[in-house]
Amino acid sequence: MKGLSFFSRFAFICNLFFLVCVIIQRIHFANGSPGFAGQQEISGIVIVLGWFVSPFLNLGVNTSYAILLINRKPFRLPRWLAFANLFFLILQFFIYFILPA
Repeated sequence: MKGLSFFSRFAFICNLFFLVCVIIQRIHFANGSPGFAGQQEISGIVIVLGWFVSPFLNLGVNTSYAILLINRKPFRLPRWLAFANLFFLILQFFIYFILPA
């Protein structure tokens, strides 16, 4: 359970970076500015964790939640964290698969 707790929190942080990436894509780069606040290193970390790590980690964490619920095992994580990760998974599905079409 400690591993799931760690990965749930890490997935939430990556999901916040995903939200920052969406904001950067929609607002910041529309103005023609290169990078995030003029720092390429920070922008690179945010983009890697937000666009590439977040969807896969979030899918794994939510799959683990589903397995716990199906097996009726105790769920010792905060409910808001599980709902937030589920919300971000739905948002990522929408942004990656629905919007590009």
